Amino acid sequence: MARRLLDGDEGGHMQRALKAFPDQAVVERILRRYNPEAPRKEGEAYKSVPMPDARGHRMSVELTMVGAFAEVWLAKELASQGSNRPGPVLMNLLTELRILTLPALYGAMLAGVDYIVMGAGVPRSIPGVIRNLANGNRATISLDAARQEGSRNSYELGFDPAGYPKIEKIKNTPVFLAIVASNILATVLERIEQPELPPNGFIIEGPTAGGHNAPPRNKRVYNDRGEPVYGDRDVVDLAKIAELGLPFWLAGGYGSPERLREAKDDGANGIQAGSIFALCRDSGMAPHLRDELIGKALQEGVDVYTDRRASPTGYPFKVAAVESTTSNPAVYEQRERVCDIGHLRTPYERTTPDGNVEIGYRCPSEPVKDYVEKGGKKEDTEGRKCLCNGLLGTIGFGQIHNGVQEPAIVTIGDDKEGVIKRIATKYGPDWSATDGVEFLRG
Repeated sequence: MARRLLDGDEGGHMQRALKAFPDQAVVERILRRYNPEAPRKEGEAYKSVPMPDARGHRMSVELTMVGAFAEVWLAKELASQGSNRPGPVLMNLLTELRILTLPALYGAMLAGVDYIVMGAGVPRSIPGVIRNLANGNRATISLDAARQEGSRNSYELGFDPAGYPKIEKIKNTPVFLAIVASNILATVLERIEQPELPPNGFIIEGPTAGGHNAPPRNKRVYNDRGEPVYGDRDVVDLAKIAELGLPFWLAGGYGSPERLREAKDDGANGIQAGSIFALCRDSGMAPHLRDELIGKALQEGVDVYTDRRASPTGYPFKVAAVESTTSNPAVYEQRERVCDIGHLRTPYERTTPDGNVEIGYRCPSEPVKDYVEKGGKKEDTEGRKCLCNGLLGTIGFGQIHNGVQEPAIVTIGDDKEGVIKRIATKYGPDWSATDGVEFLRG
């Protein structure tokens, strides 16, 4: 949101959404710093956004809250055009990005988000958090920090809607879906009892899905490219999922009409499809990256590599081979390591000069010297990529460091069945999200 504003807010979409936010004093604080009426000059660096911090930096919290509100509000606006029954709007959050989870949830709920979807971790406390926020009560989640020897400290993140008294009570309580990759995790979440709540349903995500993947059960088996190998133990038993009695959707290689029918036959309510929408003209991906990937799909096919080192989270991460991105070893080596966004930093305990213990933050994708000085292992930095900067580059908002724009990193799912080529052939290489839905419906 901040970078859209600093680029002049083309079309005025962000500002239109901000006018709908219920506490305009918060909006005024944001617009004073990220003023679209005084946009940055070409080649100039974006003004920084405060790094996520467990102490709750006010501007960081408010940017997150308002940014989530704006995205959901705009999606709701789009979904209602030309329809008396607008489709639901979902927001997907990474469980491991805990520091800003609570304000993001609150902002999205203020805009009327219909579903919250979370994976990349165990989101066991989130249904209770949603309930508390919907009732206007303070919500908390735990923060895991790498502990010093002998430490028994526990840490908590909190968000209290009472801090924003101009905001009325939330009108819509969203449905919560947990993304899981195993029967065990689904069963554990379904059996959660008070004071927590079970999820309302599941998205069962296989290892061919784009973005982060759950690691395989056998963590020491790799193919000749160094990719983790998934086996029979990683296949989810859908019959056992169905026995839980909650709705579920299937993801990872299901983005075709045939796989949608197969999912329904297996008892699923439907599917989650990613790649055909990531590459549609409505996705927000930088046009030159879309063009290159679609061109590859129409010719030799897109090479997607499951990189077990790329993400600082430690989860395998799907990376598409694109020459201008950090998937190219030459681009990766030339990039100067920097950590100035910080969403994937790991909290850890450190001792201050006066002997107190506090939370610090480190990331294996940051400068190696900094990471090692914070107690990290040098070998953990090898091959790590900055997803924070790289993914912003993917949507055309790459930061400028020392006159050089941050390279992108592109993630999409495996396309072993050539679905991208099929949809590009049917609708042309500039298909829309609506075309994608029509394609899936057969």
